[in-house]
Amino acid sequence: MKNIWQENNEFEELPALTDKMVKQAEKKLKVKLPETYIQLLKQQNGGYILFNAYPTTAPTSWAEDHVQVDHLLGIDQGQGILQSEYLIKEWGLPNDIVLFSGDGHAWVAFDYRNTEENPPIIYVDPDAEKVIELAPDFDAFLDGLYVEDREIEDTDFDDEMKEWTLEEIEEAIASTNEYEVQLGLEYIHQHTKGNEQFLEQKLIQLLQSPSLDLRQVAANLAYHFNEAGTLSTEAVKTMVAIIRKDEEIEYYADMYFSSY
Repeated sequence: MKNIWQENNEFEELPALTDKMVKQAEKKLKVKLPETYIQLLKQQNGGYILFNAYPTTAPTSWAEDHVQVDHLLGIDQGQGILQSEYLIKEWGLPNDIVLFSGDGHAWVAFDYRNTEENPPIIYVDPDAEKVIELAPDFDAFLDGLYVEDREIEDTDFDDEMKEWTLEEIEEAIASTNEYEVQLGLEYIHQHTKGNEQFLEQKLIQLLQSPSLDLRQVAANLAYHFNEAGTLSTEAVKTMVAIIRKDEEIEYYADMYFSSY
């Protein structure tokens, strides 16, 4: 099977998938997951992919002719697609769907409302109260993924390999470019020695950004950096307090930081 995963990008990647994990997930969700999806997750259990868009015949809150699809959720206990039940309740989404890509603004999901296997793929936009069928099945969905040129023009993928200065990271974080923000903070995370407080301060700053997209990026990064043991307990408590006060991202507190 062709590899669709980005190299050297472990963001959103979960532990290696096993057959036991698949069986447990299907039992909990009460569905049969598409075989192609399972095989992809055995290559890599979730993360960012080489594409960023899927075409639509109807306009969405994202664009006139496409939706953003730049990552796939994996499978792990309480993580990835197993967050679907919680997120469906939190966002008032249709029942009997399994979310496998999205960030809160909108979701791409397996639609099990009329079947228990080989489901069609739908786009769910809770703000616009809109549900659009994207593809008759997951294989057709994969075939339709493509790279939206506008995203490529705005993104310099060479930045993934470059050495960053603190000044460049400051500039990236001050921008509204989610990709730049993520790259800058991930670089700091990989070079945390002596920069721990800087990283914590920037996450706290981003969690209070006027941009919902940046607050969501910060909440996700805070979770991953905390899981890696990079953040201090006091900093995490501060971040969680900010998240819980924000109605638009408070669900991250229960989903990722329930022990705080």
